[in-house]
Amino acid sequence: MASIQNAVQVMVDKLVADMEGNQPLTAEEQALVSNAITKLTDNAKLEQAVVAVAESHINDATSTLQQVSQSTGAALQTATESLTQTSTTLDTKSSKLDLLDSMAPNLNRVESLQATNNALQVRPLFSMTPIDTPNSNATHRRATSVFAVYDNSGETYVVRPGFTHNANTEQCRLEYLRLNANGAEKTTTHTSFIYSNAFEQNPASKIYYYGTSAYLPLASKNNAADIQYEIVYSTQDSQTTAVANYGGVFCKSSGFTSITKPKQNLDATDQYGISTSTNHSYNQVGVLYDNVKHCLVMVDEGTSVLVEKYRDGNVVTNTAIANAEELQAYVDAGDFTVVKFIYHNLQHAYGIHYYNHSETAMSGYGVSYYGYFGRYNGVTKMGEHKYSAHYRFTHERRLEPINYFFSCSTGHYNSHNSPDAEVKIVLESMAGEILGMYSYHSRPYNAGYDNGLMGAAVSCINPYSGAGILNEHYTYNQYGLGRTCRAF
Repeated sequence: MASIQNAVQVMVDKLVADMEGNQPLTAEEQALVSNAITKLTDNAKLEQAVVAVAESHINDATSTLQQVSQSTGAALQTATESLTQTSTTLDTKSSKLDLLDSMAPNLNRVESLQATNNALQVRPLFSMTPIDTPNSNATHRRATSVFAVYDNSGETYVVRPGFTHNANTEQCRLEYLRLNANGAEKTTTHTSFIYSNAFEQNPASKIYYYGTSAYLPLASKNNAADIQYEIVYSTQDSQTTAVANYGGVFCKSSGFTSITKPKQNLDATDQYGISTSTNHSYNQVGVLYDNVKHCLVMVDEGTSVLVEKYRDGNVVTNTAIANAEELQAYVDAGDFTVVKFIYHNLQHAYGIHYYNHSETAMSGYGVSYYGYFGRYNGVTKMGEHKYSAHYRFTHERRLEPINYFFSCSTGHYNSHNSPDAEVKIVLESMAGEILGMYSYHSRPYNAGYDNGLMGAAVSCINPYSGAGILNEHYTYNQYGLGRTCRAF
C-alpha cells in the first residue's frame, strides 16, 4: 500500500502545485481530495485487484512463453531429425557421385569408339553447286590437283593450280578460294592468270609460272590469337628460272618487299618426319610453321638469323642458326609443322597404276589409280610439283598434315562397253586416327565414253563438315566440270 499512497500523494501534490498558479483549489475541494486519498489508501481490495491484474498478466505471459518454448522445441526436434535424414541421403548420393571418377575413362572410351565407328562409315558424295563453266573447248580445262587446309569451322581453304599458261582463259587460272562448310558455294578470294613471259612482284592479274604458293592460317605480329587465312607466295626475284635468282617467300598482304630468302640447303624435319625444302628450286618449297605463334619461320640467307613471317610483316629475331644441327634442335624444342607449297602449274597429281604399279600423273581416262598424299611408311608425298597437299587446322589451333588415301576402280571402255567407276577416299591423321571415309560413284554420260579422271575426281573433302570439291576434268566432250559436294 505504501507504494500506492506515495503515488497518490505525488499526484495530489502536483495537482495542488499546478492549481496554485492561476486557479488554486478551494478549501472544500481540498477536503474532497483528501477524503479520496484516505479511501484509496485504506482500500485493501483495490491493492488486491491491482496485484491480481499484474499476476494475471504474468501468468498469461508465462503460459504463452511455455507454449512457445514447447512449440520451438518440437520444431527443433523435427528439424534435427530432417537434417539427419538429409545428411544420410547426401552421404548415399555422394558415394554414388564418387563412381563418376571411375566412369570417366569408360565414357571417354565409349565416345572415342562412337567417333571411330562414325568415321568408319563410308559416306557417299553428292554434287551440290557448279564452280566451273562446262564447255567443249579445251580452254575450260581445270587442274585436278589442290593444296587444301581443312579448318575446324568446316570451311576449306584451297589453292587450285592452273592447267596451262600464257593466256587469260580458264585453263590458265590460278585460284585461291574458300569453300563454305555447307558445301553450297565457294568464294574466290584471289585469282591470277599464269604467265612464263611476264613477272609481277605483287601478283595481281598475272603471276609468274615459276613459283609455288599456299593458303595458311597466320597471326598478326602483335597478337598470336588474331588468326586469319593468308595467301603465301614463293617466287623468283625476277623473270628468270635460275636457282641463283630464287627470291624467297612473302605474304600477299605484306607485299614483295617483305620477301625472305631462306638459307639454301639448310633443312630440318618436323615432328611428323616431313622435311623442309630449301634447295631454291622454283617448284620445291617446304617451310616451317610455328603452331604456337602461328607464323612461318625460316633462316635468312644473308644474316643466318631466324625470321618469323606473319601476315602483316616480319619479325627478325635475335636467334642465330649456324648449321642444320642447331636448326633441328630449335625445331625439336618447339611445335612445328612443315608446309609443302604447291606448284602453280601442277595439272594432275601423281598416282599409281593398278596394272603395272608405275607412278605417273593421273591423266589417263578409264584408268584405275591408287595412292596417297601425305607421309606414310616413311615416304612423303605432299605438294610441290607432283602431289596434292592436305592439312587440317584443329580446334586446338594446330596445323597438322593428314594422309589422304585414294583408290579408284574403273573398267576399260570402248564402243560397246561403258563401265561404271568408283573412287574411295580415306582421311587419316598422322597418329593413325581415321577422320573420314568417302565414296563417289559415276557412270558414263554416253555409250562408248569413259567417266573422266576418276582417280583424282575428289579434289578435297573436309572431315569436319563433309564439304568438298568434285572434278573429273573431262567427260563426254565437256571440260569445266568442277562442283562442290557434300557427304551424307
